[in-house]
Amino acid sequence: MLNGNRMKSERGRNPRDLYITPPELACAALVQFDINEHPHKSLNFGLDAGCGNGVWGKYATQLIDFVYGIDLLPTISKEDEGLFKAIYSGDFLHLKNKDNEYGYHFIFGNPPYSLAEEFIVHSFELLEPDGYIYFLLRLSFLEGIKRGRTLFDEHNLKRVSVCSRRPSFYSSDGKRHTTDTMAYAMFLWQKGFQGRTDLAWLDWEYKDERTTKV
Repeated sequence: MLNGNRMKSERGRNPRDLYITPPELACAALVQFDINEHPHKSLNFGLDAGCGNGVWGKYATQLIDFVYGIDLLPTISKEDEGLFKAIYSGDFLHLKNKDNEYGYHFIFGNPPYSLAEEFIVHSFELLEPDGYIYFLLRLSFLEGIKRGRTLFDEHNLKRVSVCSRRPSFYSSDGKRHTTDTMAYAMFLWQKGFQGRTDLAWLDWEYKDERTTKV
């Protein structure tokens, strides 16, 4: 499953480049995807790339038959582990397709921003035709001449859903909240998509009871 050769970058992950997604945001993003995409597409295999504590994969199991997770150091609770088909400890950029040689239909999550472009490029290599990539990224990821002439020219964005409020991320210990000054959005690609990019907005409410369901 894991390839020993570094695929896109020799840069290590910045230990500060770790932002645990609030569950309300992950749930709202997957609900938006479900409403707009899922009714028209069967999603059998999903991958939570950089799964961390598994918040994305936990909600995605309500949309996808088999969800896998991968992270350098997964912190998924014993209670939630059973929701995943498998969880791998390793570098996403080393990941090959599953042993059955089928690609993924849906790769999603909150990748480390310092390696976001590498995550996207490698995700396309792991996708089945017409498969989706759905990542939470800074809105400023749209900027850059080089990126505009390479990544965005080669892979048309299907939709950008701007976060109406700034996410209140968890710290790496999961006990503190931090909100930075950056704007964020959900970026959606579909492999082979050639149309124009849609612009949408994504909003959610924070709740004391964090058991929201898709």
